[in-house]
Amino acid sequence: MKDLAEMLEEELSEAVEVKNPKSLHRYISLLTGNYVEQNIHDRQYNELSGSIREMLTTIREGFRRMDERFAAQDQRFEDVNTRFDDVNTRFDDVNRRFEDVNKRFDDINKRFDRQHKLISLGFAAIALIIASFNLTVLLS
Repeated sequence: MKDLAEMLEEELSEAVEVKNPKSLHRYISLLTGNYVEQNIHDRQYNELSGSIREMLTTIREGFRRMDERFAAQDQRFEDVNTRFDDVNTRFDDVNRRFEDVNKRFDDINKRFDRQHKLISLGFAAIALIIASFNLTVLLS
């Protein structure tokens, strides 16, 4: 800044007739001060704008990654739901098989009950025949 101020002061003093060198020095100081402040302001503004753009990019990237994670999580839930549906289907198949087996056991149980009644009836008939034969033998 001092080099710029000295250069401007020297060039201006050579270009025009200077009545008051102190006034010229103050003018150059104010001019270069404003220029430097404007430069600093512009640089800070550009840095701030760049930082804001960078933050926006980072935020957008973060939201994009979160969306990807949510999509992946949704896919995992869908996969788990599919697996549960498969397991439910298998349980339904097993239940059907158990119902079929239960029906077969019930049918076999009914058959054995009928056979038991028939055998009991047969034994009762044989016992009755033997008793009547014994009775006829005794009475004859």
